[in-house]
Amino acid sequence: MKKFSILFALTVMASMPLVANAQVILDEDFESYADTAALGGTWNLGDGTLDNAFGNPGQSLLHPGTGGSFTGANTNSFSFPSVTPTGAEFLSFSADIYDDASSANKRTTAGIRTAAGANIIEMGMYNNPAHYAFRVVLFGNAGNPSWVAFDSLVDDAGMPITNSPVMGWHTFSVDISATEASFSLDLNGDGNINATAVVPIEFNAAGGMDIVRLGGPSDLSSGGGGVSFDNISLSLVPEPASLALLAIGGLMLRRRR
Repeated sequence: MKKFSILFALTVMASMPLVANAQVILDEDFESYADTAALGGTWNLGDGTLDNAFGNPGQSLLHPGTGGSFTGANTNSFSFPSVTPTGAEFLSFSADIYDDASSANKRTTAGIRTAAGANIIEMGMYNNPAHYAFRVVLFGNAGNPSWVAFDSLVDDAGMPITNSPVMGWHTFSVDISATEASFSLDLNGDGNINATAVVPIEFNAAGGMDIVRLGGPSDLSSGGGGVSFDNISLSLVPEPASLALLAIGGLMLRRRR
């Protein structure tokens, strides 16, 4: 009976959504703001503005794609207390980005990093290589890839497609553990994953991640125009093995009582 109880607990924990046990750092749908000035009370705005007529759904952050390199002029950011994932947890970061499919020359991304300029992860649209891409740079390990296109991109029927603009709201996600960054791209945000990628990482001694940035990577302007951002999510999530250990620990405590 005791063995059954532990097995039952493990089964239940495995079936529970990890988000139910997550520490939410940012859950932003841009619905609570009356105007851009109110948005600026939460976000440090560059050239971003509140779009109260277009979102996924409702309102969104509109980024026109202007700005200049390393000036901060076109980056919209949210700061939070520094977090470095351990072996028992990972950071889960996602953003919906609207692509009007008008150009493959866009440079607009959602990113998370150490504000001091290390441990940088970004994903979104980039023009070299075009179009949907990611980068993992300034980590402690060698071989950090700077702008890699999502390869093996397929449509929702599983058929290969070229990495060219697709009109719609697309969900870019990355799970960041102590040892790897695991990306996924869901075109049209319909629950079908169209591409994935995994990159080994080793956190730089500069510190943990403490800022989310939406806009131009390295504040670059976007010759192909801007995008809209919505449903920005960042959580610290326990690894499944850690949840299982918690379940076993709880059962053992009950038995001792």
